[in-house]
Amino acid sequence: MKQKLEIGLKQELKLTPQLLTLVKILQLPLLELQQIVTTEIEQNPFLSDDIIEDEEVTYEEIEPELPLKDEIDYEYFFHDEWKRSILPSEKLNRESKDFDPVEIAEKPETLEEYLLTQSHIFFDDPDEIRIAEEIVYSLSEEGLLEVSLEVISQNLNLPIEMVEKVHSKFKFFDPIGIGSRSVKECLLTQLENKNKKESLEYTIINEFYDEFLTNKIYIIENRLKITANKIIKAFEEIKKLNPKPSNGIWGKTYDYILPDIIVEQKGEEFFVYLNLQSFPEIHLSRSYFEMYRNKDKLNHEEKKFLKNKFDAALFLLEGIYRRNNTLLKIAEKIVNIQKEFFLFGISNLKPIRLIDIANIIGIHEATVSRAIENKYMETPSGIFPLKFFFSKGVKNILGYEVSNKKIMNCIKDEIEKEDPQKPYSDVELVKILEEKYFIKIARRTVAKYRENLNILPSSKRKGEYRR
Repeated sequence: MKQKLEIGLKQELKLTPQLLTLVKILQLPLLELQQIVTTEIEQNPFLSDDIIEDEEVTYEEIEPELPLKDEIDYEYFFHDEWKRSILPSEKLNRESKDFDPVEIAEKPETLEEYLLTQSHIFFDDPDEIRIAEEIVYSLSEEGLLEVSLEVISQNLNLPIEMVEKVHSKFKFFDPIGIGSRSVKECLLTQLENKNKKESLEYTIINEFYDEFLTNKIYIIENRLKITANKIIKAFEEIKKLNPKPSNGIWGKTYDYILPDIIVEQKGEEFFVYLNLQSFPEIHLSRSYFEMYRNKDKLNHEEKKFLKNKFDAALFLLEGIYRRNNTLLKIAEKIVNIQKEFFLFGISNLKPIRLIDIANIIGIHEATVSRAIENKYMETPSGIFPLKFFFSKGVKNILGYEVSNKKIMNCIKDEIEKEDPQKPYSDVELVKILEEKYFIKIARRTVAKYRENLNILPSSKRKGEYRR
């Protein structure tokens, strides 16, 4: 048997601390980002919020050891006008290990950070870590997985079997059930974690989930040949489980909403701006930059200190720049697509998927998902989370795409107009949607939309039970 040496190139994505920082900055709500920037200005001498004079200063070429020498115009960051720019930023490729400006903020660890830590501890294989990270970035506010495992497999170009393997383990991270694809799967995972896979509770959720939701004890009683009392006790145990794993200590700690995007209407035209009115006037300090440029006069410790602080300052500015640029592009496309919604209301909301915006802008779908997380848009019609404008579509009988939010609004309107003594069943709502709105969907879909609206089934909306 002959041995031979083969040399080849392999492209690999390495999630460095700097790339992780960019992801964090991209996802931060405006209020939290402002707090971080204010703290960093106080701690980093290379950053300043002083009012600067309009004077032109030409600097010599930066020394080769400085990061991003060929990619960033340092002069650009000596003014605060950089943060209002909407020009595309150059790609970063920095490997400094001593910098993470987000860590300077004194705040509790987020669920996302907690899950990323678990991902890196639990998995050793780089591809498995990538899958786990993709799951983390694809979670809904309730802690459920918003995309299919097939989509993750395609995005990462990894086998579906590997994705399924990682997901099966990810669900048992703390909090248990995180990353489940549905509430049903979340409850089953929590029961399995309690070694209750053979229990009555597990059987009820696994085989009689719809009956559990509608409290149809008699059906379960007849099928399983057990007493109603045992089923009621099992129901009580199930209700102790958490259908939304991101709730509890991981709930949001801030209530004040500061919109990242402002939309102004002038006639029938809409103009989109970044909300930078209260953002710190942050820019590079000329005096410290000059000191750093002449660092030959400094000792080793002084050079190291200045290098770390300079890297941190420049990377923070670049992170904010990229965040604002990406967010503004996404917002402009949303407003352009949803113009009829802003003019005529929710009945004109168009279905948009993350991948649609990603393709238009030329970025990854996951980047869009991270950019809109916890971000709000102030419009003439009110303040909306950016996620509000994304929804799946259903083709109506006429062949047009209809947003699922519009369908939910139709269901809500019809239920509000129904006779309290004769509330519409889900089957009747199916018929109304088809005949009145030309929308044909299944009864189970109507039930799902109704539950999303927190509307009880017809049996519990009648008369005195009606909410």
